[in-house]
Amino acid sequence: MPTTLAELIAAGDWHPDITVEGDVSHVLRFVDLDALIPADLASLDSRVCLLIGITRQAPTAAVLTAANSLDLVLCTHNSDDRQTVTVPDLDDAMAQLSQASALRPRATLVLASLLRQTAQLGLAEGIAAEAAAYSTLLAGPEFAQWLASHGTRKATPANESERVTTALQGEVLRIRMTRKLRLNAIDSPMRAALVEAFTIAIADPSLQVHLSGEGPCFSNGGDLREFGTTPDAATAWTVRMTQHPGWYLAHIADRAHVHMHGRCVGAGVEMSAFAGHVVADFDTTFLLPELQMGLLPGAGGCVSIPRRIGRWRTLWLVLSAHTLSAEQALDWGLIDDIAAID
Repeated sequence: MPTTLAELIAAGDWHPDITVEGDVSHVLRFVDLDALIPADLASLDSRVCLLIGITRQAPTAAVLTAANSLDLVLCTHNSDDRQTVTVPDLDDAMAQLSQASALRPRATLVLASLLRQTAQLGLAEGIAAEAAAYSTLLAGPEFAQWLASHGTRKATPANESERVTTALQGEVLRIRMTRKLRLNAIDSPMRAALVEAFTIAIADPSLQVHLSGEGPCFSNGGDLREFGTTPDAATAWTVRMTQHPGWYLAHIADRAHVHMHGRCVGAGVEMSAFAGHVVADFDTTFLLPELQMGLLPGAGGCVSIPRRIGRWRTLWLVLSAHTLSAEQALDWGLIDDIAAID
């Protein structure tokens, strides 16, 4: 049940429960924002657990001020504020988030803490923090549990065709992911090919960049066949710091146009959010499923997506695994336009 901010501050209940055996629980607190909100919320800055506000009224100025010290605010009234998510039923939403955090408590804690950090960091620092957090979770028990439930990883066939094509048309560099039989799943060779293509545009400031995907969808995210194949957490961090398409795309953001369609998942959404202009077809959907694997968005999404929609709604998308429609993505600012894709 939700507590009040005054009660929470008085109790100083900022930390999860951790047993000697390393079991983690009680990572989430719901806060009643319809009760009196204290003027001084400075002590909330020292928290570790997630704080999610609940209001059954239209968010007031006091609620929105408090929301800046919280991880998310759930409400039932339509609200355009980035700190809030409107849900049809607060009790159902609370139950959903409680269940998700109980199943993956470590990943939930790391995700919320990371989003608070990246909101205050520059691009390079944010990507480094995300890489460290993601690599930490790769070595954790929640990802190990997911990995064990999905069997042995299969190596990508060595003779698979090229993943990315480039074509220069005047001053437009067209980059197209062509791994359509794998729904443009992003594996190591595709990451390298994307980095190489974006490097061309970095070298020539006159070029506009158009990125698209061939087949039924723009990208179905990271290639699951590669998950769990990195030998250790330190190597995983190094890979993310040196082979990061989103990092390169961010450096040409003002010249980058992304055209999305179909079911867009994980890394495909994260990378695209770095671009300055993102257009989606009418049927496009967006999903960030990483928490269910005991992970968090690790392709730049904890940096790129909050810059577009805010850290609060980013937390909601990951924690709830909510599928976002093109219309809602446009409303939130995750994309910039909806149009039929050629």
